[in-house]
Amino acid sequence: MSLMDTIERIPFQLKKIVENQDNISNNLESILEAHKKLKRIVLVASGTSYNAAFTTKNFAENVIGFPVEIIYPNMFVQYYNYDLLDEDNLYIFISQGGKTKLVYEGLNLVKTKGYRTISLTEKLGTPIAQLADVSLEIGSEHEEYLYRTLGYSATCATLYWLFISISKIYSKVSDNEVEAYVQDYNLMVDNLFTVKQNTFKWYRENKFQLMRKSNFIFSGTNDLWPVAQEADIKFMEMLPIFTNSFELEELIHGPQNAFDTNIGYFILSRTNENYEKADKISNFINQEISKCYLIGDNSKSDFNIAPKSKDFSSLEYITFFQVLAYLLATDKGRDLTKGIYPQVVNYINKSI
Repeated sequence: MSLMDTIERIPFQLKKIVENQDNISNNLESILEAHKKLKRIVLVASGTSYNAAFTTKNFAENVIGFPVEIIYPNMFVQYYNYDLLDEDNLYIFISQGGKTKLVYEGLNLVKTKGYRTISLTEKLGTPIAQLADVSLEIGSEHEEYLYRTLGYSATCATLYWLFISISKIYSKVSDNEVEAYVQDYNLMVDNLFTVKQNTFKWYRENKFQLMRKSNFIFSGTNDLWPVAQEADIKFMEMLPIFTNSFELEELIHGPQNAFDTNIGYFILSRTNENYEKADKISNFINQEISKCYLIGDNSKSDFNIAPKSKDFSSLEYITFFQVLAYLLATDKGRDLTKGIYPQVVNYINKSI
């Protein structure tokens, strides 16, 4: 089995997640009905899990109407102002493997205060899942590769439906609105195969130029910024190559001074979200420095995602980069079954 086989399994797993939405709602009722007040959601996660949480943040705040805070486990355990911990908050701890040491410590900290906790893990028998008040599977079932593609998409999907379920419990969405979300979500899932096939074709046409780049920069805004961050991680881990990512406006607040022809540039855009700015930055890079790829939702883009979903298109965008990272890594001769420095665990171990 190759990593591409894992990517191709994503639509199937995403369908299973939406079919499991009632189970998510039933689990949440046990901790939300008893204590109706909710003023903030705090998500604790790192790496790809952090990017997934960040991707769904804007959606969550719009559908629920509560602030959503995302924090890295080390920051939460070591430096968080514990006076800000509140019984009216809901704390969600994400760890695909279910054994991340600092996620466990953060969960235990909140648990000892008696505040509400949820875990998102791949399996329910892990230490983190066993400690939380409510334990949910992220829906990846068993991801064979360390370089999380299915895990990112499944975590995003589970969080989307978790937030919709919370909104329904607090009577902020109707049954008809939930059904509209289901239909919109399924449009996204059904389009992933097309995005994947179009990415293969686009890669064949641009392979020579991409293979010559020694670094990559990714940029986007709104929920496409964390998608850019996830693309950044995937290229860095899988190729491997030094990469970076910036919010769209921040891309021209200093980083441009380091631009050169050895860097590959990707700007993620939507027609109704700062498109004019994205287009102008892309034109600047193309004219003055090197090729910049505008990854968007219209025919003027270098690659048109042609998203079908209104609320879940972030998962259509990331498919392009998941496939692209795999193709580049494979053509560079990278063995994705192995880490570059597995001996790091001899110095520091992040797992329980």
